Amino acid sequence: MSSNTSTNSVTDLELIQKIAMGDEVAFSELYKRYNLPVYNFILRLILRKDAAEDVLQEVFIAVWQGSNRFQSKSAVKTWLFRIAYHKSISWLRKDKIRRQSLNIDELSIFSDKPSPEGSLIEHWQEAQIKSAVAHLSHNHRSVIELTFVHGFSYKEIANIMKCPVGTVKSRMNYALRYLKTNLSIISSDEF
Repeated sequence: MSSNTSTNSVTDLELIQKIAMGDEVAFSELYKRYNLPVYNFILRLILRKDAAEDVLQEVFIAVWQGSNRFQSKSAVKTWLFRIAYHKSISWLRKDKIRRQSLNIDELSIFSDKPSPEGSLIEHWQEAQIKSAVAHLSHNHRSVIELTFVHGFSYKEIANIMKCPVGTVKSRMNYALRYLKTNLSIISSDEF
């Protein structure tokens, strides 16, 4: 089933409603809007490109199959990231990634754009940040990612992760302290 209306001015909620009726054009538009940020979120959680692609597909299959059950209790974006979070956690539980096998160069922590050319210090700093973030637990990485990359509030993050707001704040506090300690040790040792 397809839709003749332009999907550019359609809200996320309208897209979900159309997807619930089997509208493939609406599904394609929702995918175009969110596949890259959701993929990057998944990648930063599970730290493997091949698996992140598989989990992304699982997320959008779940959206297609579950769109008729969406109840508008949260924003569509929040719902998508909740599905992505839980699919990623499920994958992590099954696969048990070892930190020693991380390929930190596969990650793009804070931007989809390449870092400025010709700046050795910026490249070095980016590598240090990637390394420090990669050593956080998946729960701590999620809070950092959802806050600073995707702009979710603590309440929205609690909804995504299905935990109390206080837990989100505690995880953020821990993650920031960890990053501050590890990044300040690195910078003082190197310079």
